[in-house]
Amino acid sequence: MNKFEHSWQDFVETGHFLAFSRQWEKGIEHSQSLQLPNGLRVTMLDSGILQFEPIKPSHTSLLISSGIHGNETAPMEIVEQIVKDIWNNQLQVNARLMLIIGNPPAVNIGKRFLSQNLNRLFSARYTESKTRDYETERAETLEKAVTDFFQDQKQDEFLQRRYHFDLHTAIRPSQYEKFVLYPFIHDRPWDKNHIAFFGGSDITTVLLGNQPAGTFSYYTSNEFKALSATVELGKVKPFGENDMQNFSGISDNLKRLIEEKPVKTIVFDNNHYKVFRVKQEIIKANEDYQLLLDDDVKNFTSFNKGTLLASDGNNEQYIVKNDSEAIVFPNNNVPVGQRIGVLLEEINL
Repeated sequence: MNKFEHSWQDFVETGHFLAFSRQWEKGIEHSQSLQLPNGLRVTMLDSGILQFEPIKPSHTSLLISSGIHGNETAPMEIVEQIVKDIWNNQLQVNARLMLIIGNPPAVNIGKRFLSQNLNRLFSARYTESKTRDYETERAETLEKAVTDFFQDQKQDEFLQRRYHFDLHTAIRPSQYEKFVLYPFIHDRPWDKNHIAFFGGSDITTVLLGNQPAGTFSYYTSNEFKALSATVELGKVKPFGENDMQNFSGISDNLKRLIEEKPVKTIVFDNNHYKVFRVKQEIIKANEDYQLLLDDDVKNFTSFNKGTLLASDGNNEQYIVKNDSEAIVFPNNNVPVGQRIGVLLEEINL
């Protein structure tokens, strides 16, 4: 038995999805399939891409992604627990299910990425990259796998239910520990029933995107009309330091979707939820342009009108235009042309 066969056999016996993905970080030569004792068909399409086809046909296709940034460990541990529960016959898969660990090589070095941010390369933006590297190839691989997954639904379009939960943790702490970022949905209405799902998952802070993006959730929302969301679950921590009980709300509700059981919800109203609309992104105009913030500033920190928020010391600057503009994802350590922060305004929906 060669090294790969031994590794695959270990996965078949244990369901250790994360370990297999990390061992074969750059991919596997051919997809591999197995059938669990209960008849569930499982296919490892590539390293970090695992698909389940239920025994009975389902109208629901559910994609749960993690590890798009390699140092965001809690989402990968959530996905690993889902696989463990399936292997132990504690979770019945009744929906079509795809689980993703996005960037295994970055996981192995404990970094967000190797060369460039994978979550800026979807919707074929990898074709615009000046370099061809692991992240550009991985974005293309993930798009193909997801396209096949969602387009393999044979049911009538009206009956299809497509979901994508892209699980993340943030570099900085946050005034609202968990929050959901909905990608821009063009002329479609915001789905308040989907927001209610997150309320039932102990997440009641919502951000509404305002423009197309290179994120994974925008790709699946725009291309397949999936109910997609980027789900921020707290602050980045190393493997083994996450309190998994802190994620029980979202984990339990995702498992209900997998089993096609009724999910927990909190009916949407503006008293129970905080809703923010993205006003604009602050883009790094040149190497000297940076946010004038301390490293410990939390997500959702707000500023008064007239505050000088970003500057290059010369001509480029951003001055807060309205009272109580709030910032999320502040990060000066990005290439020129990428965002160093996202500005929000609180609204009623």
